Amino acid sequence: MVKTIFTACLFAVNAAAADIGGMSEAGAVSGYEKTAGGVLINCADGSRAAIELLAPDMAWVRASFRKPLPPAPHSWAVAKTDWTAPQWTLAEQGDEIILATAEMEIVVKRSPFLISFRDAKTHKTINADAKPMLYESTGTAVGAAKKFGQEEHFYGLGEKAFRLDRRRGNFAMWNTDAYGYGEGRDPIYQSVPFYIGLNDGLAYGIFFDNPFKTHFDFGATGQEYAAFSADGGEMNYYFFYGPAMKKVISRYTELTGRIAMPPLWALGNQQCRWSYYPEDVVEHVVDRYRKDRLPLDAVYLDIHYMSDYRVFTWNRQRFPEPKALIERLAAKGVKLITIVDPGVKYQPSDVKFPAFAAPELEPQTTAYYVYEQGAANDYFLKNGDGSPFIGTVWPGKSVFADFTRDDVSQWWGNLHRAYTDNGVAGIWNDMNEPADFDEQAAQKQAQIVYDDRGLRSGHDKNRNVYGLLMSSATYHGLERLKPGLRPFVLTRAGYAGIQRYAAAWTGDNTSSWDMLALSIPMLLNMGLSGEAMIGSDIGGFIQGKPSGELLARWYEVNFLAPLCRNHRNIDGYDQEPWRYGSYYEDIIRKYLNLRYKLMPYLYTALAHARDTGVPVLRALALEYQDDPDSANIEDEFMAGSDLLAAPALAAGRTERLVYLPPGGWTDFWSGKRYSGGGTVKAEAPLETVPLYVRDGSVIPAWPEMNYVGEKPADPVSFSVWPDRNGAASGWYYEDDGLTDGFKKGVFRKTGITVSKTEQGTRIDIKSEGSYSPGPRKWIFRLDQAGPRARQVMLDGNPLAPGAWKHTGKRVSVEIEADGAPHTVMIK
Repeated sequence: MVKTIFTACLFAVNAAAADIGGMSEAGAVSGYEKTAGGVLINCADGSRAAIELLAPDMAWVRASFRKPLPPAPHSWAVAKTDWTAPQWTLAEQGDEIILATAEMEIVVKRSPFLISFRDAKTHKTINADAKPMLYESTGTAVGAAKKFGQEEHFYGLGEKAFRLDRRRGNFAMWNTDAYGYGEGRDPIYQSVPFYIGLNDGLAYGIFFDNPFKTHFDFGATGQEYAAFSADGGEMNYYFFYGPAMKKVISRYTELTGRIAMPPLWALGNQQCRWSYYPEDVVEHVVDRYRKDRLPLDAVYLDIHYMSDYRVFTWNRQRFPEPKALIERLAAKGVKLITIVDPGVKYQPSDVKFPAFAAPELEPQTTAYYVYEQGAANDYFLKNGDGSPFIGTVWPGKSVFADFTRDDVSQWWGNLHRAYTDNGVAGIWNDMNEPADFDEQAAQKQAQIVYDDRGLRSGHDKNRNVYGLLMSSATYHGLERLKPGLRPFVLTRAGYAGIQRYAAAWTGDNTSSWDMLALSIPMLLNMGLSGEAMIGSDIGGFIQGKPSGELLARWYEVNFLAPLCRNHRNIDGYDQEPWRYGSYYEDIIRKYLNLRYKLMPYLYTALAHARDTGVPVLRALALEYQDDPDSANIEDEFMAGSDLLAAPALAAGRTERLVYLPPGGWTDFWSGKRYSGGGTVKAEAPLETVPLYVRDGSVIPAWPEMNYVGEKPADPVSFSVWPDRNGAASGWYYEDDGLTDGFKKGVFRKTGITVSKTEQGTRIDIKSEGSYSPGPRKWIFRLDQAGPRARQVMLDGNPLAPGAWKHTGKRVSVEIEADGAPHTVMIK
């Protein structure tokens, strides 16, 4: 029944591209005027375009066709609008108008009207129009066609069920409940109309900020151009020039916002099922995790914790005292996360809901307090004729909040008191495309009118941003309800900028080897699109029982993903690790324990993503942009800048070929060293994921823990993996892991630099920031090739022999970590 409901309503849309071949072209340039930040262009057919320089490597392009250019539309995606215009010049050269900054040139050809972007120093073209900007003369569609590079690669577009390089692909942006999707299914849950082009070693980015249904054609229908178009709205895009991909991502996330730093426990292992109920089932799962010494930080409740699927309520038969349950879980180091869907049960009643202090714990059968409040204040979406829009989801007939209104978003956020007052630690936003089980959903939703800040626009403009706005309402509500604490929100749907509010996962995937392999390029492209706090459902959500081998291999991928969550559907086999016997459970435990040991490394990488936009999970192409062999590697990935994982992704595989990019690499398990720039054969028995450390790395680690905060992170060990010259460097980021104090400078960032000198190996340690984690020890471990160490000095004074040792080729040095700068010399 469940699957029938889902599949009945999911295939209303497809990825067919708009036919730009039938569109009209903007007229030739008839004149222009200089503005404070760029130029305003007049075209012979009455069209107008604006090019504004926001930064030396960033431009904003807008156009209207056969009419004046209106004021810039409000963008739900854009977080930064206060750009300081860079220094730039304007010149004319023949048929061209040239805007130039220190980093790029924008060349406007008059006839035909074409825009190209060039490197300011070399004058090499980075990206160029193949046609003038396009519009549908009898409709509302707009489009742009860019020249298609013979060797160009395309990355990004957020969450897509496709391989890493988008080249030759055709994609649509239209948030869709894609239950059980497979490779090639498009669109699915998210719409992020941002992509990175890598052409001849130069990277650029384009963010087409249009929330209507948009289309991207990267040479799928022809070889003349790469095109993007929209069914409505404006031609409105931002251009970013690298030439480094990391710089493009950094600028894009500066525009749309960087990730919301999650609480540290959110990096811990998480267990979910549709659904764990009643409460003794939840406690059994947690107790078994503890009994089997499997790390666990969070457990989820799916829709069955609610009273008849009513959001912001509790089923008191299944969960008699939710606060007491949550306190018992907290005593075991486990947080509780609850699902919240946007659909509110449509429940008109002549009976007024009593004024209870905790209405979420009361019966809702005669009146439902959330519906009553929303209806009384006119908070729900309406049809064009003023009648309420009524969809069909888990509660049956349902209404939906209009998140384009600030008062509605604030109300929705405040409703989460029903969870925070009972101790819930995080919120899981699901079904927020928004999903609708009605077979006529598309036709019905087309009648919806949103307030849209007074513009009263339709569903075609607002569907793609619905999940973004719901996540924003949830995030800000949690901020108000728990001031000073970091919210944790997990979302299924989103639009560009979703990283400001929520972590994301890849939706309702399948239990298959193909899906495991596909999950890697999916996650890598989400990272290339600004989303850093991401993961996939370990083991797969639907379709068959995963084998123990498949489940173990899935953990061997996701133990390095920021979001590590096992999730299974209601009618599938239980998927907790112990269900498969001790052999597989031992392998899973090995990688969960390793994840917790590497927690400081992952957290440091996440803090780097918060500061720069560069993701934790990275395509090799991002780290090794100048290496053409890395451009299309999609079965390997980097975690941070220093760990390369090459998991086995097929049944029965016990070895595989691994491509190692240029530079030196060391096998994490054996210590064997390799020179990169080629392929090596790696042993990959089930208990081993091929894992390599980049030469020149310093990897921080903690003691093993059953949950974050179980015990002090003492000692912190730093494994030094020097390069051929004996040099290495790395960072270690710390804060309290729970509050927003880091925004006020309450953090500590420690730089570790290792170098070879005539006297021996030198380790320099320097910290910044005001966070004080308390007394603890730091242990530095590194290979000491050559003669055995004779002496270790700390700040010029000899360390006692008990504070250091030389075993085999490895030297270990232990010091007190007091936040002061130190120098260790190994002679």
